[in-house]
Amino acid sequence: MSQTGQIDDAKSTAEHALERTPKAADETKRFEFVHKVFAVPGAIFELDDHTNEPVLKLDLGDLRAAMTFETLRANFGLTAGSPDDRALTDVGKALGFVRCVRPGDTIPAELLDGSASWRVEPRHLATAQGRITAGLLAWLGEGTKAESAVELAALAADAGVKANVQTAFGRLAVRMGLPDDRRGEVVDAVDRLANELSYIEALREKVGQTRRAVELFKRLRAAYKRERGASESLERIVHLLERPVKRYEARLAEVDAQTGEIQNTIINLARQIAFVREARDWLHREIMRWDDVLETWAGESAEPSHAQQRKIGATYRFAARYFPLVEEWVHG
Repeated sequence: MSQTGQIDDAKSTAEHALERTPKAADETKRFEFVHKVFAVPGAIFELDDHTNEPVLKLDLGDLRAAMTFETLRANFGLTAGSPDDRALTDVGKALGFVRCVRPGDTIPAELLDGSASWRVEPRHLATAQGRITAGLLAWLGEGTKAESAVELAALAADAGVKANVQTAFGRLAVRMGLPDDRRGEVVDAVDRLANELSYIEALREKVGQTRRAVELFKRLRAAYKRERGASESLERIVHLLERPVKRYEARLAEVDAQTGEIQNTIINLARQIAFVREARDWLHREIMRWDDVLETWAGESAEPSHAQQRKIGATYRFAARYFPLVEEWVHG
């Protein structure tokens, strides 16, 4: 293909990407129910602690009841396709993005337009901007030693580097076939990409916390080697939790590889954002499970203490519930 043809293809792809990039929804939508059972004070939807199935939890006098959605549909006449039936289906999906839902809550943005319903910190956006800056510099043939979140954020804020980034913007606009009066669209596209990647940076931080937790459990395993019960529990904890943490780290590496060539990412922005969001939602769904464990062990050292015994037991139950070993049967 001629160079002119390549530019035309790039221009067509880029314009399609710029036009089709998902945007945030403006209208707030909520989980609205008709049946009075959903108006009971304290009604809340959560995943069941034992089955991981969506349930509605209600206070019925001295009893705290948990009803599955099938039970709700059967006992309260919620026919297929009715407003309450559809709302329950949406609640089940929403519990993949939030830990609980109350009737009247806002529907998570993930179900409406694909954007995230949770917030990131300014440092996460700064790190994402730095990672994009490093990619643009690499495209220009200029290397950088920035690797940590702090170094990447500093790179994006460096005045000297910003001049080189402007050069990269100009070259990228040419490659995309954009006229001079539309070159600002490249900056807009980079800003949108940075916003999407800021969620990956926030999750990278959380994955780092899960990794540090596993490393703490390894040190505690050695510290408790003379206490058989605690030592065996910690051995199982490490064995069960090492695997998911490696999966999280691998998913982050996959996102980095997919979006590392910034020029191609911008040209194929809509497709790349869809890829980033899929990884974001999977990682967020996984990491949500760890919230209580990470909070429990925050600030703990590898020095044995009486208070750790209860924490070790709770952590083993968490690991066994969410990450049980699956035996693989090989048939001869």
